[in-house]
Amino acid sequence: MNGLFITFEGVDGSGKTTQLQRLNAYVMSLGRNALVTREPGGTSAGLVIRELLLHGISSFPSLAVLGASDVVEHGSDLNDKAEALLYAADRAQHVNEVIRPALDRGDVVLCDRYIDSSLAYQAGGRELRDSKILDISTWATDGLMPRRTYLMDMDPAESHKRLEHQLDRIEVEGSDFQNRTRERFLELAQGDPQRYLIIDANQSVEAIWQIVHDDFDALIAQDGSSDEPADSGSAAEGESAVLGEMKQGMKKVSSSDPDNVSIEVGE
Repeated sequence: MNGLFITFEGVDGSGKTTQLQRLNAYVMSLGRNALVTREPGGTSAGLVIRELLLHGISSFPSLAVLGASDVVEHGSDLNDKAEALLYAADRAQHVNEVIRPALDRGDVVLCDRYIDSSLAYQAGGRELRDSKILDISTWATDGLMPRRTYLMDMDPAESHKRLEHQLDRIEVEGSDFQNRTRERFLELAQGDPQRYLIIDANQSVEAIWQIVHDDFDALIAQDGSSDEPADSGSAAEGESAVLGEMKQGMKKVSSSDPDNVSIEVGE
């Protein structure tokens, strides 16, 4: 039986994790193996990266920095580009160690955030170049893209009211950052309607679940007629097609932009 890769995206507090957990229970009730994972932090190495990304350099007070001092200055934080590269590093380890092996086993992989979050938060929120973010993530994952992405769309001003934990360094960013992130998610979804399903996250949990449930059943029905092993060439072609569509949707970079330096990565 073929593996199935599904991701959940959206601004913080939009309810994506709740729906992922509901889908996980449903997949298991069907007798399918399900793997629930997340980014960042889906591996042991990823947990260390997650702590740094979400809580900053001050979360590692024992690190020797700034002239061999063991004290991290409170003003120290990650550079935007360093942040983007750390997300890609987490993703490279995650795909190699967790996601690819699960898909090869025929599991249904349910991932809380993936490449689209980098494009929305780092390219949208941080205003880094979309093409660069996509390039490093494509290289990190060998082009692996999900079959379906559920986007829980909601005004960040409303979704953040749902958050009950202490806010991390991404969640505390201002409304302009959060709104740019939401807008970029919607642009990505509108540019790839075959992969994305936009869901109004203002609806009740049950109403949203019914949408996810029905769509998942449709995906299974499409794949159900084929219990033969997936053709690796066809899968690779599918991933290339998705990436091609994403790249075509990226904004053109002005040649006068000092940040417009091409990135070339090897195999």
